[in-house]
Amino acid sequence: MGDLITTTAELSSACDAARAGGYLSLDTEFVSRQTYYPNLGIVQLATIDGCCAVDCMKGLDRSCLGAALSDKDIVKILHDARQDLTLLRRFTGANPLSVFDTQLAAAFAGFRSGIGLQQLLFEAMDIGLPKTETCSDWTSRPLSAAQIRYALDDVRYLSALRDELLRRADSFGTRPWLEEEMACYNEASLYEECPPEEMWRRVKLRHARLDRRGFAVLRSVAAVRESLAREWNLPRLWLGTDESLVEMSGLGKVGRLVHRLGEGRARQLRLHYDEAIAAALGTEEEQWPEDPRVHYIPEVLDAADDAVEWLSERATALHVDPGAIANRATVTAFVDNVDDESNPLSHGWRWDAVGRDMAERFGVD
Repeated sequence: MGDLITTTAELSSACDAARAGGYLSLDTEFVSRQTYYPNLGIVQLATIDGCCAVDCMKGLDRSCLGAALSDKDIVKILHDARQDLTLLRRFTGANPLSVFDTQLAAAFAGFRSGIGLQQLLFEAMDIGLPKTETCSDWTSRPLSAAQIRYALDDVRYLSALRDELLRRADSFGTRPWLEEEMACYNEASLYEECPPEEMWRRVKLRHARLDRRGFAVLRSVAAVRESLAREWNLPRLWLGTDESLVEMSGLGKVGRLVHRLGEGRARQLRLHYDEAIAAALGTEEEQWPEDPRVHYIPEVLDAADDAVEWLSERATALHVDPGAIANRATVTAFVDNVDDESNPLSHGWRWDAVGRDMAERFGVD
């Protein structure tokens, strides 16, 4: 098997090796500068037989890779796994199971949350990786030997890194929490697209002041932007910035529209926005959404300040990065309502490790 897989038979052989060894290290290289959906260039694999890259431009039968992704007896090892797994699910149609994310695991092994692979390999195993092909077009052919070598470095050491992180987690007593956290990757919903009707919640409002009528319009126009971006396979912001959507929501009409479309599609877009605004304004008032932003009383904000500081100290003692436990928004929501079972601090290992004590110390009645 060569460094670059270009046939279905070679891909099948690599998947057989993953099955035999019980693990499959994975990474992806893609291009997404002018599309909504990334164009997958290669998928890097590492098994007991070594490393290889799958040429995704060759139209190979992907079923064997999908079967490996969904095989619970094969541990899939990735770094910062969610985006890669979302791409691989779209590429193969298979839901991933038995995932080990070395970035996530690092937070339970004495390293900071969000650490990059290059830095983690250096700190954990004294391995230095060159970063020479970060601007490559991975859909252009032919790929150079330097590109392939660079790409394979991203999977070459993942199995050994997993072993080292588990060793450290065992020494700290954090492995059960790590394993509980990894289970989130088995949820198929993690890789599903957000419904367009819910995308308004992700629009950056900054300091905009909208009433419920304005939020009804925002919900409608944000759904249009998302639906058309997917249909036309164009970047979301090419169909209007967040500022444009907020502005038209406040006006109740299409005003200044910042976009990157040709004349024909721009006309279509404006027509869709006009129709969406009219539909939103025609709905009953009781169906208008509330402001999604939460405004806390000063006592809650003060308690959250103290709780965040306490969490940092507790996390250090537990050998877990505080960012892996909860961010400030989660802590603030928790001290405001410690009975909210949907809050991550209210159940599982987080409740046992910090949630119970945080509720007693900082919960605001």
